Amino acid sequence: MRPLTLAQVAQYTQGRAVGEGVVDHVVIDSRKAKAGSLFAALPGENVDGHQFVSDVIAQGGYGLVRKGTHPGPGVVEVDDPLSALQELAQKYLADYPVPVVAITGSNGKTSTKDMIKQVLSTKWSVHATEGNHNNEIGVPLTVLGLDEHHEILVVEMGMRGLGQIRRLTEISPPNYGVITNIGPVHLELLGGMGHIAQAKGELLEAMDSTGVAVLNGDDPSVRGQARNFKGRIVYYGLDVANDAVGRGISMDVEGRPSFTMRYAGEEVAVHLTVPGVHNVWNACAALTVGVQLGVSLKDGAEALKELASTAMRLEVRRSPEGVIVVNDSYNASPASMQGALDTLGHMYCSGNRAAILGDMLELGDIAASAHIEVGRHAAQCAKTLIFIGEYAELMRQGAGRGEVYASTDEFLASGDLQLEGGDLVLVKASRGLHFEKIVAELLKGGDE
Repeated sequence: MRPLTLAQVAQYTQGRAVGEGVVDHVVIDSRKAKAGSLFAALPGENVDGHQFVSDVIAQGGYGLVRKGTHPGPGVVEVDDPLSALQELAQKYLADYPVPVVAITGSNGKTSTKDMIKQVLSTKWSVHATEGNHNNEIGVPLTVLGLDEHHEILVVEMGMRGLGQIRRLTEISPPNYGVITNIGPVHLELLGGMGHIAQAKGELLEAMDSTGVAVLNGDDPSVRGQARNFKGRIVYYGLDVANDAVGRGISMDVEGRPSFTMRYAGEEVAVHLTVPGVHNVWNACAALTVGVQLGVSLKDGAEALKELASTAMRLEVRRSPEGVIVVNDSYNASPASMQGALDTLGHMYCSGNRAAILGDMLELGDIAASAHIEVGRHAAQCAKTLIFIGEYAELMRQGAGRGEVYASTDEFLASGDLQLEGGDLVLVKASRGLHFEKIVAELLKGGDE
């Protein structure tokens, strides 16, 4: 970030500076603090950040603290450190504005954000969300990572309830808004698909007539959210009715797609280095955003050849015995399950196709039907089926076959899965099931 005095931080946050100093970056983990750090003392699950303010100050840093919790000097006192962190980011960006590209959606946000950054970096100095730090803490930290040399900000925006994306757009007002899709996630909190669509639509509500919306035109719910948008809309997808169209998809032996992208009279061949047929939509979004900001389709496609995959998001690995393991153990939703299974079905396989699938969490009232449907789709894509977790029996019911285990540990203890060289296996579940243990066992002694 640009250096700020404690007095400036106090002005931005409507707080009170105790002492003097200059900060040049913001942290929420006291262990990462050093000279020039502004440590936002936030409450955690087990400890309160205020316990570590003295340690940060001893290392040459400063604290953004709640009133009355630290005598100073070297702190800015505020009513609420989290709200102050958000205010700091909001006013910092207002004083040092750059174009903002914001991405939301039920699936594919992080991959699309990574691809957009990759494409835009061919022409601009881009600062983007790290990992999937897309919430009420991650977005302000991303904004405060902007330096003098950055020309574009790419921000991923997540949500678990209504109003959350609206708040994130206040912190980082978007000029370009991308919605990847609208699907059943966090239904336990949101209560229905209509509320999910409404929550995602808050991104478009934040933009005026000068804004540009880049939307997945293959998703009817996304198109529905665009009805009242006042700015310019560019639709992308596989349907020829879209403005930017991907077509002619093929997959290599490691599940990496190639396709042709056509937009605004230009056409280019795209070869992705990350696996997953769903990444065709993500790449279309990224290339479309690139064109809005002056990057040609050709240059964008070349940039995507260098993109690395995010750990545990559809990684393709090979075991010592020659088993191909498709690791997508980071998270799971109905849409991402279908996409991963479609990828499994399209990949070259000289042996047996297998799918090890676990629960999808936070689906609320549709949990039962969604797991039955996943089982039904799995039966079309794989010969050997393993289902694990609370909803395993429902997935087996949908598939009409398959083995069922109550937990990851029970499955690993059974030793039932026998794979040989040339076999292809997908491993996918919500993060809470710890399917990375299964991946580690399958790859034991291999290319880890």
